[in-house]
Amino acid sequence: MVDKEYIKHIKKLEPEAWLPEDIQIAINTFIQSAIMVEENDLDYIPSEYVIKLLDTIKKHKEYNSLYLELVEILLPELKQVAAEELDENTKRSI
Repeated sequence: MVDKEYIKHIKKLEPEAWLPEDIQIAINTFIQSAIMVEENDLDYIPSEYVIKLLDTIKKHKEYNSLYLELVEILLPELKQVAAEELDENTKRSI
């Protein structure tokens, strides 16, 4: 079910102006993917958006703690998505 109030909230989010430009772009892209997921009632954000965000943050050593925290939060979810995709691909090949 689409939560219109939540989508309105997400659309107001934006990265802090003091962040490096590439991180701002990655965050904006991630926010847009979250909006896409919510508006289309999808189960999860496609992993390429998460990977792009993490790869961009990882380039900046001063944000290493943020990178590690995000990985710790996202790793169980990414493992679950990968397992579901693998399971789905296995079913298709049978």
